[in-house]
Amino acid sequence: MKPQMASRLRRSLHRMPTRGRSTVATAVADYDAIVTDQLSARCAEETPESTIFLDLETTGLDAHRCLTSLIGILYRQGDQFRLQQWYSGDCIDEARQLHRLLRLLRRFERVVTYNGDRFDLPFLETRWKWHRLESIHRLTSEDLLPVVRGKYRREWPNCRLPTAEERLLGIPRSEQDVPGSEAPRRFQDVVEGAPASVIEPIFLHNRRDLLSLVALRKVLMPATICS
Repeated sequence: MKPQMASRLRRSLHRMPTRGRSTVATAVADYDAIVTDQLSARCAEETPESTIFLDLETTGLDAHRCLTSLIGILYRQGDQFRLQQWYSGDCIDEARQLHRLLRLLRRFERVVTYNGDRFDLPFLETRWKWHRLESIHRLTSEDLLPVVRGKYRREWPNCRLPTAEERLLGIPRSEQDVPGSEAPRRFQDVVEGAPASVIEPIFLHNRRDLLSLVALRKVLMPATICS
């Protein structure tokens, strides 16, 4: 059986009704950890406490119809890095998490993303408006994708984040890594009652993206910009 077909079969089995299964979506706990040991001390030195790294996982590309299912954020606290991930299984959860994000973002001056100017930030703006929440306009956006494209688009086959990780950081993605494109299907599986383990690979993928943003920023930006 082909791996893709087997994956679909496993997901369909997760969705099959079983006796006694609750119709309530599986509860997924927040992730909150200090990850300084996974980044160099130089990264901390060159990352101001006014900067936050952001990466979203969503149920689709249309922000008018899709949810912000996973908000991943990473920022410096003193000489440490703190990484948090907040999951939303429905609109009520999403409203709470988006409001929570707004409160946190008030503490920062700059947000770092990869393709955030075209996706993450407009998606958030649309979802904030959908929930009738305010939005953040004063944050300076630092999108690393245009920087990578400006330097390497003629040399590399593409400028996707995994390619930048491999070419600039020397860290190839493993075969076990789940692409972000698979996130919508897995999020839906959990909403339909599958165990939280179905989206654990998406959490891992998101954490890796955030850690890569910090390291890539150090490589791509001069020290004068990073301070």
